[in-house]
Amino acid sequence: MLHSAVQAIGLVLALQGTGSLQIPQPTGFVNDFANVLSSQTEQQLLDVATTVRARSGGDIAVVTLPDIGQRAPGDVALAILRQWGLGKAGAPGEPTRNTGVVILLVPKETSSDGHGHTFIATGYGVEGFITDATAGAIQDEAIPYLQQHDYDSAVALMTVRVAQRFAKEFNFSLDSVATGPIGARSPITARSRSGGGLPIGTIIMIVLVVMFLFNSIGGRRRGCGGGGCLPIFFPPMGGGWGNRGGWGGGGGGWGGGGFGGGGGFGGFGGFGGGGGGGGGGAGRSF
Repeated sequence: MLHSAVQAIGLVLALQGTGSLQIPQPTGFVNDFANVLSSQTEQQLLDVATTVRARSGGDIAVVTLPDIGQRAPGDVALAILRQWGLGKAGAPGEPTRNTGVVILLVPKETSSDGHGHTFIATGYGVEGFITDATAGAIQDEAIPYLQQHDYDSAVALMTVRVAQRFAKEFNFSLDSVATGPIGARSPITARSRSGGGLPIGTIIMIVLVVMFLFNSIGGRRRGCGGGGCLPIFFPPMGGGWGNRGGWGGGGGGWGGGGFGGGGGFGGFGGFGGGGGGGGGGAGRSF
């Protein structure tokens, strides 16, 4: 924890300066320098990234930073991609050459510009199956969680979505890693399970019971009319309840422990030392 904090402080100072961009050494596939991820989520992300590395030769690095100063998120993410050598090194034309991805998060709470930022940077070998538009769409899906400061769910979603595209491109399965919670719940259900309100099914049942009771006594009350008191409880037909789309995450339900400090990491890119060729990508602010 102290080592990560020192690295993060050093990185922030370097980013705010006018000199060359200084990037810390990776601690693993999950580099939570902003200290916003739970140990359970870190283990989940590690399992996913390890599976992608083993079955495709590609690298997914998750990086959270407390601040990036005046730097553009894309510049920082691409600098990490290149300096860490993400993606398998290989001869030109090999399908696994330069298949590295950086998923960068700068939390709003610690960002000096008052905005949170994400960026998914892709190596040249990834751009064919994770286009800039795809990278943007993945982050759009995570925006509801980012706006709620649910960084566990947001980062987990982005990581799994990227891994799913690796799995499709290189024809392997992610069944061996616990990706089930991603996409399994809506934001309403996720909040209700975490104590943020009642499940939507319970709300509907309560409304139906209230409707029945008031309709039953409506004829004995003055001012309600023959139809009971339904207008009190329901908006006009044109109003509706609003749209609550998307999927859920909630941040709970992940098993396991953290990555374990940062010692002994063998580096990215397999035996070749990594590709680091990049690249494209897209970002979002929240």
